Order: sequence, then C-alpha cells, then structure tokens
Amino acid sequence: MEAKLQTHVAVDLNAIQNNGLAIKALTGKQLIAVVKADAYGHGAIPVSKALHTIADMFAVATVQEGIELREAGILKPILILFSPLPELSTEIVANNLSPAVDNLDLARRLSQEIAKQSKHDSNGRIKIHIDVNTGMNRCGVHYTQASKFLTELRELQGLKVAGIFTHFATADEEDKSFAHIQIERFASILPNVSDIPMKHVANSAAALAIPESHFDAVRPGLSLYGIYPANEKPIQLQPALTTWKAPIGWVGSIASGEGVSYGLIYAPSDRKHVAGIQVGFGDGYPRALSNIGEVLIGGFRRPIVGRVCMDMMVVGLETSDKVSVGDEVVLIGRQGNEEITLYEIAEKANTIPYQILISIGKRVKRIYS
Repeated sequence: MEAKLQTHVAVDLNAIQNNGLAIKALTGKQLIAVVKADAYGHGAIPVSKALHTIADMFAVATVQEGIELREAGILKPILILFSPLPELSTEIVANNLSPAVDNLDLARRLSQEIAKQSKHDSNGRIKIHIDVNTGMNRCGVHYTQASKFLTELRELQGLKVAGIFTHFATADEEDKSFAHIQIERFASILPNVSDIPMKHVANSAAALAIPESHFDAVRPGLSLYGIYPANEKPIQLQPALTTWKAPIGWVGSIASGEGVSYGLIYAPSDRKHVAGIQVGFGDGYPRALSNIGEVLIGGFRRPIVGRVCMDMMVVGLETSDKVSVGDEVVLIGRQGNEEITLYEIAEKANTIPYQILISIGKRVKRIYS
C-alpha cells in the first residue's frame, strides 16, 4: 500500500545523526543514545542503525527492547536504564546486555547466570551499571549507601562494574537548584568509585544546559530527535519527525442543528461541509484535541469538530475548499505557508512532546529518509 493511502509519518534519519554529532561536539563526551520506547516513536532499529557509528552505547528501558536491538544486529553496548527483575538474568547474560543494578538479588542472579553461560565479555564477566538514587526517588541505591553496596557487589564473581549513574528530576525546569544538589550528591560518592570507568548523569536537558553534569558520558533522548526539553537552545537541533499525514476518507455535510461524531458534542448553526480523516486516537492522535485541534488541508488550518474517534476524526471545511477522498491532510508539519508543530500539538493536548511522539502507533507507517 502506498504511504499516501494510509496515515504515515516521515522520519529524517540524517537529522538524528546530525543531532547526535552536535550533542557530542557540544559536550565533548561519550554519547549514550537513548532509544527506549521505540526510539521515542521514531523506530528503535532504524534509529540505532543510523547512530551506530556515532553512539558509544545505546540505552533502553527493558530487557526486551535490548534483545530486539541485538536481534537486529546492533553490536554496541546496550544499557538497560532500570534495574530488571532478577528472573530476567538468563536473557540479560545470553544477549550480553548491561543492566542497571540497584539490588543484590539481581546482582546475585547475574553472578550465578554468568557462571552457567558462555556468552560474556573477554574477561568472563557481564558489565553492569550502578543506579544511584540522588533524589528522584523512583529507583536506585540511595547515594548514602552506594559505597557499601559497591563493596558487597565486588564480592560476587562474574560482574564488572562498568558505569555508575543517576537520574535527574528537575533538569528541564527553569529552576535547576535541585539538579545541582543531585550533582553534589552524586559527586560525593565518586572518590570511592574512581575505578569505575564511566560516570554518567546528563539527560537531554542537562546535556544542553548543565555542563557540570557531563562527567564521562551524556544520555540524550528527546534531543536526539530534534526536540528541546527546556528553554535552553545552545545548539541547533533538527526535528526528525518532519511530517504526520493522513488521508481524507469521506466528504460530506451536516445540516444545521445536526451533530457529528460520538456524543454529538459539536452541532453547527448553519449547514457545514466536513471531511472524515482516517486517523484517530488508536493511531496516537490525542483525543484531548477533540473540538480544539486543527489540521492543514490545502495549505489552510481547518478545525477538528466533534470527538476524535479511535480510527477517524472529522474536520470542518470552508465552502471554498475543494477536497476529495484520498487527499492528504497534515497533522504535524508544513503545508503551504502554514505549519503545525509538535510543540503546538502537545500544548493544546495539555501534555509534553515526549508523550505525543511515543503514542504514535504501529499502524502509522514510518517512512525513512
């Protein structure tokens, strides 16, 4: 099926490469490319392949995401950002993944598993990273207990502590005072972990705005895809998801006083020409944009009328609009002199760009360039 006949997004892999290079140039540090959640909706495998010569390491959220990259031929180190369940130790070792570790149960299971399996690094060990809780309080070993935890880890066979890191809670806020507190807490443990080769703290926001957080490596996610996480813009990022389009599937009209879509929450006072667009919240388009969102048709903004459905939504037309079934509608991107940005969509939906990107579903075809 041709892309224009179904809802699709265009992803510019060159933009992602350029963003990665720009972040490395800015920070001068190793790049841990965060490709969790299917690379923020852009496609983890194509993105990882595009970044394979640029990234020093990849980061995912789950063991399964790491396995998918391995099966796709990604050979670089893959960090699992959140401590997996101990029961997944077999898969972790078998696929040579580098898990975050914040509990001894996982560490012991990994040690036992490495003794059973032959797939490990040349030193007969699996590389792990210690997750330190410096104040985000959702995971990690508390920073006051990190040295003791590391001492206990070193008593286990088959584990190589290759990195130590923490997660920022407020790096994307205008007030970065707590981020600096977290840096101080993290730095307080470094004298006791001088033999660990990689210390990493900076997410996208910190990589762009807090140089003191760069340490040995930075972990950009959102910024790799051309989206600024905060107001700071020290480098020019290129949006990777350049357009989101969908076809018109129906053209009709509504009589005065008649409603449209579920709940009939929109009813025109005069006869209204409308078009049904073949995209909905089942594809990841926000239902919150019911009756308030806009799309581009023929280079002009046209309002969404009524509720966004799972598979369709309805758009109001002007009498001068000449549209036909199959015509392309722009949800995100430029058409003529008008543009709808990801930031606009997120603001109107009262959410963040991250959520819009990762919500774009599998049935939305990705077209790569």
